[in-house]
Amino acid sequence: MSSSPDIIKDASDALRPISDRGITVMQGWYDKDIHDRHVTLWDLGENDENFSDDNAEGVTLSLQVTIFSENDEVELAREIKSLMKENNFSFDGRNGDDSKPEDGIYMKAQRFSKFYEMEE
Repeated sequence: MSSSPDIIKDASDALRPISDRGITVMQGWYDKDIHDRHVTLWDLGENDENFSDDNAEGVTLSLQVTIFSENDEVELAREIKSLMKENNFSFDGRNGDDSKPEDGIYMKAQRFSKFYEMEE
């Protein structure tokens, strides 16, 4: 049996063009100590899929990719969506709340999922 799928690693790999430009891409949540825009990857869990003989043939893992920035990062969000789709992630929607919180940080959250077939 191969190792279990790692959606955080796969998303980090998909977003390498962004991290290569010096934008922090990390697992976790908003870090108030990072005073620059950064992108967080948050695992949202998994669902078993495609049952046959009472066994799941695969699993769908979901994650949220969130941009934290002092600006409304519309272009960066588009680029993330494009990179994720190029790497076999499905776009599951965007959080409607992109409002500017009290501390002056915009939050732009997008959800993605990826199906992984189980190996026999």
